[in-house]
Amino acid sequence: MSSKDREESLIQQFKERIENSQKHVFSPAEILSLLTQLRAEYPFPRSLSERKLQRTLVDDGILREINLSATYSFEAKRYHFGAFSEYELALSLKPGAYLSHGTAAQLHGLIDHDPTTIYINKEQSPKSSKGSLTQTGIDQAFASKQRTSAYAVTHQQTKIVLLSGKHSGRLGVTKITGSQAEELELTDLERTLIDVAVRPTYAGGSKVVARAYRNALPQASMSRLAKTLHDLNYVYPYHQVVGFYLQNAGCPLSALQPLRDPGLQFDFYLEHAMKRTRFDSTWRLHVPEDLSSAR
Repeated sequence: MSSKDREESLIQQFKERIENSQKHVFSPAEILSLLTQLRAEYPFPRSLSERKLQRTLVDDGILREINLSATYSFEAKRYHFGAFSEYELALSLKPGAYLSHGTAAQLHGLIDHDPTTIYINKEQSPKSSKGSLTQTGIDQAFASKQRTSAYAVTHQQTKIVLLSGKHSGRLGVTKITGSQAEELELTDLERTLIDVAVRPTYAGGSKVVARAYRNALPQASMSRLAKTLHDLNYVYPYHQVVGFYLQNAGCPLSALQPLRDPGLQFDFYLEHAMKRTRFDSTWRLHVPEDLSSAR
């Protein structure tokens, strides 16, 4: 067999491997790893290196580079084989990341989140908690707008926002199958409800979050939600926020005792920088004056 024939055979083997992998988006490192595996199983022509074969795959159009732009110094490349979803592309940008916040809420059928903005969360390394809460500190922190991520990668009309959430050991992360039969990792229903309550900006604001809770109420597990919130171990009293959203969605107060058990030591806020508010004494919570209720 000539060198050209062996090269064509290797390319065919590569195509069969990625067709069977259910992956459609690849980093350069993933491509090289697959070619290294092939080299161990099939004889490469001496003149053909893994990197040269990779260039051939791109030059021949078997792998196509995905055009990306970013708001920060981003030099990574991504390639695709066949049709791919924007969700798979998003997850490929940060190994270990998962779909979260408004994107997860949309995939769970809780809200009509704009699919052209995708949120992925890559957790930070573990850090120790700092300081203690005071009412003055809470008031000052929530008087200004919530900080949002400045890190985004754009592909065509889709903006992928990269979040660096607190370390949780990927608590509540689950898997689903996407529209292209790809495997997607995202937060489960209960973790998603907590995430959008903590960072409502990434879901469209408190009114959208309130609607998500109403839609989730028939299927959400109160015990799992309370345990997940406890395990996330937030410094701020987000149990008051989650409890309010659940009661606002129609959950009876008697079922929410696990969220009242941590106590109500502080007046808290449903979201940052609210203009016109009312005070909910049940949860010691400032909420938007025009927030509708299912009660």
